[in-house]
Amino acid sequence: MKRSVVYRCVAIAAICSFALLVIPLFTSAQNVTQTNKELPVRDLLKLPGKLLTDTKTTGSSGDLKLTGYRVEEVQLPRSLTTDVRGQQLTVDRAWRVTVTGGPFPVRAMPAVIWIDDQIVGYGIENETLTQITAITVDGSLIREDGVVSLSYGENKEGRIRLSQKLQLNREGENQ
Repeated sequence: MKRSVVYRCVAIAAICSFALLVIPLFTSAQNVTQTNKELPVRDLLKLPGKLLTDTKTTGSSGDLKLTGYRVEEVQLPRSLTTDVRGQQLTVDRAWRVTVTGGPFPVRAMPAVIWIDDQIVGYGIENETLTQITAITVDGSLIREDGVVSLSYGENKEGRIRLSQKLQLNREGENQ
């Protein structure tokens, strides 16, 4: 009985030692791969941006109580090669579109931010559920008089539109 306990302890110690040696090597290799491919969304959310528009509505829109939106242009820390409308492009900037209101409900379907009939991206809620942010590298979506809306899932008919159209700062205009 005493020998089996000793053997088990030795086996557990050997497995733990192996894991302590191998896991750091695996995670560092994974981080190098991720660095070469794309930037984590959490980093894109924290980057400073140039404010293109910040709009507040006079009331709240729809069941989600939308109260406004903000659009920022973000300079990426490095160029990325990505697919935009079926073409491989190298980009060095992105646009952050944030819809305000709520508190937004947590649902099984993802929040989707739209401009006109085009999806900007899947939204990420902030900690207080008062903002949902989507990031895009497709600058053609950010245009004067575009209509910002929010839905859960990609159902166009289920969108709630903000009444204020995009009014971009002249120096920040995309086109």
